[in-house]
Amino acid sequence: MYPVPGPVDPQTTVSQAPALRRREVDPDAALVAAAREEPRKFLALYDRYFDRVLGYVRLRVPDNATCEDVTSTVFTTALAQLGRFRGDGSFAGWLFQIARNAVRDVHRRPLVDPLPLAPAGSEPDVEEQFLARERAAQLREVVGRLEPQQQHLLALRFGAGLAFDEIAEIVGANPGAVRVRMHRIIEELRRRYPDDD
Repeated sequence: MYPVPGPVDPQTTVSQAPALRRREVDPDAALVAAAREEPRKFLALYDRYFDRVLGYVRLRVPDNATCEDVTSTVFTTALAQLGRFRGDGSFAGWLFQIARNAVRDVHRRPLVDPLPLAPAGSEPDVEEQFLARERAAQLREVVGRLEPQQQHLLALRFGAGLAFDEIAEIVGANPGAVRVRMHRIIEELRRRYPDDD
């Protein structure tokens, strides 16, 4: 026969139970709920994320006009699809997934070289501008050879300006792992692009 357990002390049982990881509440949940009720309230989410999404897109798309178009598309899509956001993850993660898909769509299109900007009177001389553009083009080429996931992480960190814990939530990893991956990506970029600037 099995022994009959004695009386159970609820305090002992609770203190011995493993701690469950509580899921953080999405800081945007109230704004999302308000925007679902009244679409013009989506403007609060737009204001909160516009600069970050634009920064993310700028790091992945070289042409300014295209960056603005893609950013506009991201927010238009997010507003149109807001009813499909289930809230399983964060709104920010969902929004940056839309941005990632929009950038992929741009990369699938044929390349068109943008027209060079006319130099302004207070800008560096023509030679310095040429060298700066050449270095930027080389760096873009090196970044373009990275894996898409590496490009995504770089754009989240340096384009959108997100902290490691925010990136971790978006990509479904812990902040330490994101920090290590970012360090490896930057080291790989240093090997491929040795220019000190």
